[in-house]
Amino acid sequence: MTQTEILWKYQEAEMELDRLQKELEATPERQKLRKLRRILQEQTDKIEAHRNGIKEKEAELENGLQKLEALLKEYDLEQDDLNIMMEDEECTAEELTESRKSMEKLLEKVNALRKSLTDCQSWITKTTEAIKETYSKGAKTKRDYEAAKAVVETERLEHKPVIDKAQKDVERIAAQLSPDLLKRYKTIKKKHPNPVARVTDNRCSGCGMSLPMNTIKKFSTGTAIIECENCARILCCEKPEG
Repeated sequence: MTQTEILWKYQEAEMELDRLQKELEATPERQKLRKLRRILQEQTDKIEAHRNGIKEKEAELENGLQKLEALLKEYDLEQDDLNIMMEDEECTAEELTESRKSMEKLLEKVNALRKSLTDCQSWITKTTEAIKETYSKGAKTKRDYEAAKAVVETERLEHKPVIDKAQKDVERIAAQLSPDLLKRYKTIKKKHPNPVARVTDNRCSGCGMSLPMNTIKKFSTGTAIIECENCARILCCEKPEG
């Protein structure tokens, strides 16, 4: 058997191994497991995002409380000043008006800040509840995931003997090939899933190009490694035995 014929068998063995592996990966339980894994990751990311948000809001809340304390102190001081001014006979009505306006502006700032802090605290409370809810959903998803994972493992063990045999077939045939030819095969495979193409009616079955006679004549040697001039696939002229 020529190296090209062995390479054809190698390609068939690889394709069979690939088919078996894809078949196993495509079972309903595998698809379910992948979906549950994705949901678990989304839930984890959501919780992490919420936690980061809470940290930011807590920092904002603490900073706001400090500002509120400072504003209230300032307001109390201005109130004291106003009380003194009201008892001062030399204090004009205009000065009292300006003092009251200043206090009104301070009070507006205090009220606006209080509302902002209330909103911030409400957001933290709401987000904390959202985290608890996500944890609850995550617990169920985790149970479903573990159950699906167990079924997938059972499927893997059931298919293992067949896949292992297919893998050994690939390795056994690979051992019969020259390293250079196998390397060339793998290089072509990066472009074509089937690097070896049979010649049918003087055409490359890979790309369909009609082969020139000088290429066809090369097959008479029986040992030449011939590539299609169009698609660069390795050509196999005759159907392998068996």
